[in-house]
Amino acid sequence: MGDDIKVVVNVIDSTGAHAAATIDTTTTRLNGYSAAPTVNTIATGIYEIVFSGVTPAPAEGDRLICKVNGDISGTAWTSYGVPVVIVADERGTDNASTFDNTVDTVITDAASRTASQADVSLLATTADLAVVDGNVDAIKAKTDQLAFTVANQVDANSLTGGTSPADIYTYFTSGTNEDAFKADVTGLSTFDPATDQVIVGTNTDKTDYALSSAANDAIGAAFLAYTLTKGSPGTIERAFWQALKATQLADGEVSGTPTASAFDTNLTAVTGAYNHLLLLFTSGSLAGEARPIDTYNSTNGRITLQEALTSAPSSSDEFIVVPDHSHPVSEIVEGVFNEPQAGYTTAGTFGYYLDSQVSAAGGAVDTAAIADAVWDESRSGHTTSGTFGYYLDAQVSTAGSGGSGLYQVSVLVQDASNAALQGARINVDGTVLTLTTDSSGIVTFNLDSGVYLLTCSPPAGFDTPTSLVATVTNADVSKEFTLTPTSSAPCDVPWVG
Repeated sequence: MGDDIKVVVNVIDSTGAHAAATIDTTTTRLNGYSAAPTVNTIATGIYEIVFSGVTPAPAEGDRLICKVNGDISGTAWTSYGVPVVIVADERGTDNASTFDNTVDTVITDAASRTASQADVSLLATTADLAVVDGNVDAIKAKTDQLAFTVANQVDANSLTGGTSPADIYTYFTSGTNEDAFKADVTGLSTFDPATDQVIVGTNTDKTDYALSSAANDAIGAAFLAYTLTKGSPGTIERAFWQALKATQLADGEVSGTPTASAFDTNLTAVTGAYNHLLLLFTSGSLAGEARPIDTYNSTNGRITLQEALTSAPSSSDEFIVVPDHSHPVSEIVEGVFNEPQAGYTTAGTFGYYLDSQVSAAGGAVDTAAIADAVWDESRSGHTTSGTFGYYLDAQVSTAGSGGSGLYQVSVLVQDASNAALQGARINVDGTVLTLTTDSSGIVTFNLDSGVYLLTCSPPAGFDTPTSLVATVTNADVSKEFTLTPTSSAPCDVPWVG
């Protein structure tokens, strides 16, 4: 007590030699105290850790722990705890010599010597020691049988003596002991070979034993979370697996920044694996919408569709790829128009009759047959964009007709009394599209999206031309002309356009 607390530590390496180390004075502490130590190097690997002025001062009997931290060549060790006990200082002028003289005086005094003699009446005799020795030998004979095949574990097979397995068996199978240790099987089922029936025991009521709600939920959850594998032939799992493969080749999710006609996915198959198959969305705003796949590329699982969707899907929308092959339109057209003539042989088909026209033009040039094939061709055959027939059909279709656009523009011509006017001519400005109203006063144009100027040439008796604008976006449009009767003399000739 009252002195500096000093802890000497030895740092030893794996070879048993002292190793130079660094004691970390920022973390080395007496547990529960904040005082920082100083370190004195006594020799290589031997260090004195000194704590001075520890507050509050430890009292006699206090037991402390010095936690030592440091490192060897930069490699830190885990904290080591060194126990410290606080003992009393030497008292006043007392010393060992004084104490020794006092004790000697007491012992050498006759009365004191007699009083100080030890009572040996309770000590063991030679005979007692012989008994103890025999007991120790008996214990040793048993402990010598112990064998440690696994560290710190006794091998029971090495023990001898005690009750043998045969003795144990006899005990459990003898008379009353056998009945005492038998299980009560009166409530179990038995089999009656005479009637070939199973006879249940006392618990014959086997109805209304339903599972708990929690058990039902657990079974349902386990079923839904079950990962479907191929299974064994003849099992329900194999049937499910085969049904799944028949309707779904792959499933995936949209990723990246998708558009209505192309998007990245999480699919990883080789390029071309899903070309011309059918893609069906199973989640998101496009759930239930399907499109044929034009091309699939393994880079980012990129899918390009043959036809655009109604809108772009969202990232993480789910889909399946159905093993339903769909040829691109370009391949179908190629198959039709590049079909060898020998393939057009089935009577009653378009190819058969086309072949008869081509064949009739063979050999010597039959100009009449060629002309017949050209001039008697139905307009419905002129549908391929970029061909002479397509443009000829467009000119024929638009001359004196309502056009061939996607949306209907209906125009009603009436007088101020809302009576339909017949004979009014409506023209789409800048085109050859001109139609004349019948008794209903209505004409209908087929126009694509755009802004159109409609001009009306009134019938006789009504004022001259009037115009209005029709804006077509993505739906049909209706417009009305209301004409005013002319105030000019009856002999005036109306404008005819």
